[in-house]
Amino acid sequence: MTEKPFSQKEKLIFAWGDVFGGGSQAMIGVLYLIFLTDIIGINPALAATAILISKVWDAISDPLMGVISDNTRTRFGRRRPYIFFGGIFVMVSYLLMWFPMGSGIGELTKAIFAVSTYLFYSTIATVVMVPYSSLSAEITTDTKQRNSTNLIRLIISTASSAICTLVPTLILEQFKAGAFGIDVFYIVVGIGFGVFFALPLLLIGLFTRERGILPTEKSTFTFKTFAKPLKVKAFRGLVYMYLCQSISMDILSAGIIFFTTYVLITGSSTVFLGIFIGIQLLLFPLINYLVNKIDKKKIYYYGLPLAILSFLAVGLYPSNWPIFGAYVLTALTALGFAGAQLMSWIIFPDAVDAGELILGERPTGSFSGVMTFIRKTSSAIAIWIFGIMLALSGYVKPTDLNPTPIQPTSAVWGIRLSMTLSFAILMTIGYIVSRRFVLTKKLSDDISILLEKQEKQETLNDQESLRKKEIESLIR
Repeated sequence: MTEKPFSQKEKLIFAWGDVFGGGSQAMIGVLYLIFLTDIIGINPALAATAILISKVWDAISDPLMGVISDNTRTRFGRRRPYIFFGGIFVMVSYLLMWFPMGSGIGELTKAIFAVSTYLFYSTIATVVMVPYSSLSAEITTDTKQRNSTNLIRLIISTASSAICTLVPTLILEQFKAGAFGIDVFYIVVGIGFGVFFALPLLLIGLFTRERGILPTEKSTFTFKTFAKPLKVKAFRGLVYMYLCQSISMDILSAGIIFFTTYVLITGSSTVFLGIFIGIQLLLFPLINYLVNKIDKKKIYYYGLPLAILSFLAVGLYPSNWPIFGAYVLTALTALGFAGAQLMSWIIFPDAVDAGELILGERPTGSFSGVMTFIRKTSSAIAIWIFGIMLALSGYVKPTDLNPTPIQPTSAVWGIRLSMTLSFAILMTIGYIVSRRFVLTKKLSDDISILLEKQEKQETLNDQESLRKKEIESLIR
């Protein structure tokens, strides 16, 4: 491992890597289900099942990749080789996943192709993102620099989410309106975005460094190894908070185009998503100021009551009312949700620090793998339920003769309730959990001091030993 100073250039290159983490996930979340139903022509229940199968494998592979990454030893580090070579295959996976199959192909064949290509993409995403997430806790050993780096990373991730949500939805709207054919759709979505996501990953592999002390012993993948991070109370709390926020966002993203196309017919999904993401970007300077001033968990939960009430109002908004009101409610939802959306991965290094204090080792890849495993499994089930509810509620998929069918009342209410109730329930749980989250700013600062002394093999005085016991009793 190199001990070269952590430079501003390296910080920006590393942060740029979350173009893929934020952008690709957002793009697939908002576009892929409706791509399968309305462009490829697969029944929503079958399409959602295809996504479920792929995401379950994606989740299973995450903890495996975490252990593999932790145990890798090369002169280029244990994370960067996977990020670099994974970046190359990201382009290949995008070429396959968005390939437009014609109407002459059977529905089952299309579903099998969708499963196969999404499985390939999911594997590559795991190979890239588990090491990348682990590297977020190892790119520098300085706590303030790490907070700053991860905040810039999240700014870039959110900006990428904006681009990769707004541009594809605009392209979809124009395609469905007949402005261009499927070939243009594929060139932009399948080829253009594949290159867009791959480039920063290649640069990370070439120009960043890994810092920290490597464990002397390698770990093996067992259930005990996988579950080890869950022994840490502080990490379990973070997982619950992350689950509530990320699944809510996944369901919102998957449903918003259906909502604007078939429920609020006069609205634009591009405008809805643009407002939602734009508000979050505007709040970054405030969050950047607060993140080193107050408890991070407070940033997570302060705005959630506003977000919950506002989004319930969006979901129940009458279709014959002026669309401007729905846009205002969306802005209020984003205002209340921004803290929860941004905090999970900023808190992550603090939870890993807590784990190191408790466990006596720092298997960051395993922590990252557990986070993504639990999140992706739950997300897969949530999106599958959304697709099943569409099918059961009588959703009418488009055809060449009827590209934008009028949905029955049952399908309209299925879309409304699938989005709003899930968001309200999950974020209410997130609010309760975050209020009880044990990692305060003072606790995290004290843990960092104790770990620094531990790394330097310095003997703790009586007061420090007592404080360590107190902290362990809180976070274990």
